[in-house]
Amino acid sequence: MKKKPTHDQNGNGLRDYSHLPRAKDFQKPEKLTQLQKEHKKIAREALEALEKEEKKYGISVA
Repeated sequence: MKKKPTHDQNGNGLRDYSHLPRAKDFQKPEKLTQLQKEHKKIAREALEALEKEEKKYGISVA
């Protein structure tokens, strides 16, 4: 007996995600907010500190 596709399948056994927004539906903001700029700066500083520690101890996390 063949199974009938459920409401979340599109007939080929895969889930149907057509109701979800796609990446192209989201626009990149023209300007970063002050908070976003701060987060960007903090992330950059953290990565630089990590690189410095890796060079110091010769360990690579990634």
